[in-house]
Amino acid sequence: MATAHNVDHDKILDNIETMINLLEFDAMRSAGKMKLNSQHLHSLLWLKDHYESKVKKPTPAKRKEG
Repeated sequence: MATAHNVDHDKILDNIETMINLLEFDAMRSAGKMKLNSQHLHSLLWLKDHYESKVKKPTPAKRKEG
């Protein structure tokens, strides 16, 4: 029996951003690591865009005039 689980997209985005930052830092230290990490960075950036589209950003409330 399959059950639906709530997915915390904000937490996923935080984790993806942390992984991107770590891979970019690692790549800055070594050109060989940059080559090894490039595909992972590309995939993580794609995932980040994908999950950002799923997160509903708050819109400012319209003020009533008068």
